[in-house]
Amino acid sequence: MSALLLAACSHDARPANVLLITLDTTRADALGCYGHPGSPTPNLDAIAAEGTRFDRAIATSSLTPVSHASILTGLDNAHHGVRVLCAPSGCRLAPSVPTLGSILKEHGWATIAVQSAFPVSSWFGLDHGFERCDDLDGGFVEGTGGKMAWDQASLQRRADETTDRALANLSHATGPFCLWVHYWDPHDGAPEPPDDFVASDATVHASDDGRRTRETYEQRVRYVDRQIGRLVAALRARGSWDDTIVVVVADHGEGLGDHDWNGHRILYQEQIRVPLLVRVPPRLRERAPVAAYDRVVRTTDVLPTILDFAGVACASPVDGLSLRAPIEGRSESPRVAFADEVNGYDLNFAALAERPHDDFGYAVIDYPWKYVFRPLHAANSELFDLSQDAGEAHNVAALEPERVHKLLRELARHGGFVTRPFSDDGGSRIETAAAARALDTLGYVQGREVGHDARWSWQCPDHPNRLLEDHGPCPACGSPCVPVARAR
Repeated sequence: MSALLLAACSHDARPANVLLITLDTTRADALGCYGHPGSPTPNLDAIAAEGTRFDRAIATSSLTPVSHASILTGLDNAHHGVRVLCAPSGCRLAPSVPTLGSILKEHGWATIAVQSAFPVSSWFGLDHGFERCDDLDGGFVEGTGGKMAWDQASLQRRADETTDRALANLSHATGPFCLWVHYWDPHDGAPEPPDDFVASDATVHASDDGRRTRETYEQRVRYVDRQIGRLVAALRARGSWDDTIVVVVADHGEGLGDHDWNGHRILYQEQIRVPLLVRVPPRLRERAPVAAYDRVVRTTDVLPTILDFAGVACASPVDGLSLRAPIEGRSESPRVAFADEVNGYDLNFAALAERPHDDFGYAVIDYPWKYVFRPLHAANSELFDLSQDAGEAHNVAALEPERVHKLLRELARHGGFVTRPFSDDGGSRIETAAAARALDTLGYVQGREVGHDARWSWQCPDHPNRLLEDHGPCPACGSPCVPVARAR
């Protein structure tokens, strides 16, 4: 990990406000500023016009709590420790991990979080550092047969209620504030937009069989955009907008039929390439912002960017890097992005019957090349040249063995592989079971720990014929190894 070195660039030391908006399940191509015809998201487009649009922002996961943990900490998944949605461990951010909320709170900001669904609630530890956390951690109620379950009536909110609550909580803030607002509506199973909005949205036509269509998905994105417009208008009215650092980022995208998949939790670009907009007040930057940046950046870069422009130093190392240089038009070295999914050890993933090769996946993007390594299904690993194949339709791994080798070495150095089920960390197994039942009500499907019977060996990319039984450096060259399926 690289040390975070931050400094304010302006002689004006007044602390700026921070607004972080996270869009759940939102593809970049659903926004007008990313090329969607008809400018369906005028409020998000206006934020983009005041700042910088990042065209190749990569999330660390297409799973809500995992990706949010990276956004809030600046850490890759292996370093913040949130890897799955539901398991006896590996699904909660430890209180000892610094977050955007805890860092800014320590430096005098009023920290507020307003969340719209259970997967970003305090149950996952994502409230850490926020003085006021308006989440949906409904607690336990006694259900049928005396079993404990989450209060399912309060597990998700529509964007209008979220915005109402954000403004109500913000009214109590004095001095500089850090407000994190999470919008859930584009997720499958989320509340429908109100009837008056649906009636006024002439672009949507109901499908004959009642299934969710791309049009109805985009309608929910448009409804979130309208609520973001309310939020911005309120900040303008209170005189805060002109002195507020604004970051808008999605946690992940959505399949919508691409790669024969409607949901998320896999590693294609429609899942992990996300919208990222950064708007910085003029007094905090040295130059006018670049309108668009087309090189790879990561959602782990969000935290160091906010802290950099806020003039706050963080003593803890992070994986992300500030985006000040790209925003201000200064050159820098290309960034490499990593993402992973550990579905095989997640109690909440039951789709492996449909997608058996998506049990464990590790992706590395060194643009234009992207490699998705599937350690239990090596023959199904994929290499794409994104400059020629943005839709990832042509796996060229067999044609580019040297490129595969280079990227596999990058993954080995990065590490973070998970090769055993998550064990009980002392938390309540009743809590885990109740959480899984609650997630069922939000459109997730409870599964089983399908990876329990996995058998792993370790392989050096430079010496593939030497398989190690235990994880460690290659005895021949000392290089890091990657996990692979063990012969049965």
